[in-house]
Amino acid sequence: MSLQILIPLLTALIGGFIGTYFGSYLLQKFQEGKIEKVRLIAINALKILKKYSNKPFSTAENEFNTSLSIVEKRSIIVALHKLGIPIGTMSDEAFNINEIHFVGGFVVDEKNLSDISKQIEEGYCDQLFYIDPEKHFTANYALYALRNAAKRYVNKVLKNSRLDNNTNAVETPLNWGNDFSLGELKSVVIFSEQVNVPFIFSDDGKPKIERLESLLKEIDLGLWDSYLTWNYEIYRNAMCQLKIGQQISSGFQITAQGICNKVDREG
Repeated sequence: MSLQILIPLLTALIGGFIGTYFGSYLLQKFQEGKIEKVRLIAINALKILKKYSNKPFSTAENEFNTSLSIVEKRSIIVALHKLGIPIGTMSDEAFNINEIHFVGGFVVDEKNLSDISKQIEEGYCDQLFYIDPEKHFTANYALYALRNAAKRYVNKVLKNSRLDNNTNAVETPLNWGNDFSLGELKSVVIFSEQVNVPFIFSDDGKPKIERLESLLKEIDLGLWDSYLTWNYEIYRNAMCQLKIGQQISSGFQITAQGICNKVDREG
């Protein structure tokens, strides 16, 4: 192959290699600079929350929403949620990026926020940025709504209920079901049957506030989801079969005991 052909060919190959290399290098640097900006946004958001150390997260809502732009919140909000910041939705509204809400009952822990900030700074959470917040939060919107209904039951009904220490029966406010929609009520009724227990109440018949607060946190953590998502008709059918089984078992025991007593008398 002559030099007249070889030199242009080598020049093209070298130029292509250099162009590709520097193109990739510049693209990588651009991506790194972009992700570093997002990390900084997330870290600054955590700094806002740190100002409210030892206070409920809800007290930081106003500053959090006004200090961050919609674009900034959209890029980091899912990452913060997955890292443990208690972001949720109100029971009577859809997710709104303009008004970020923090789940009640959780207190700002500065040390925990510092640990999260360290993870973000080191780049361990880069894959969590830019996840679509509407898809993330509305995917479980129905579940969040049921949890909020359960919390309303605790705050409005259980908190105002009393225990009859003579019968161990829980006396709830009259017509409490009027505060719930039909869909909420079917789930709340199942939930109420599980939490209307003497354990919640003190000796004077009043509910123990610390146990109600613990119950609210358990709802947010999802520990009661199995009851809130249980189909009402299936639950009623299961309870009915259980009672029938208990009655049949009790009847057999009574019959067997009667036979034994008769044998003893005749023996």
